[in-house]
Amino acid sequence: MSTVRKYMMRTMNSVCEEDSIEDVIRVMNKIEMSVLPVVDDENKFLGTIYSRNLLKNIIPEQYGFLESHRLLYQVNQAAENLAEIKDRKVKEYMSTNTTAVKENDKMDNIADIMLDNKESYLYVVNDDNKLRGYISRADLLYYLLEVGEDQQ
Repeated sequence: MSTVRKYMMRTMNSVCEEDSIEDVIRVMNKIEMSVLPVVDDENKFLGTIYSRNLLKNIIPEQYGFLESHRLLYQVNQAAENLAEIKDRKVKEYMSTNTTAVKENDKMDNIADIMLDNKESYLYVVNDDNKLRGYISRADLLYYLLEVGEDQQ
């Protein structure tokens, strides 16, 4: 039975809870990821920071997400709101209830976890809760493809 370790991606970026929101946005843009793991100084997994959470905090609630007839106003207002929070710390906006999986977990269990949490990525930790990598839906599909090929 295959484990997460075989399919996970080991190369990734992470941020610390004391990093600024501006730094996080710049990292997200540079690596083209909308979610990043948050770790402490010993690389222990603490949670995640989502671009979605940041957007919810800067787009005026009464307008929802960018309705076309209010687009210009909303973009200007969102930019102003972002300027107000860009120096704040990740710990104020991160999610701590993120599910992480262990590198020795069986791949058969990953689909349920990923679909139950509606996550595109699951972060992978070792037994000491230190971040080791991530596993994506694409990795899960590749695993399933290999299982199907083995059955033929």
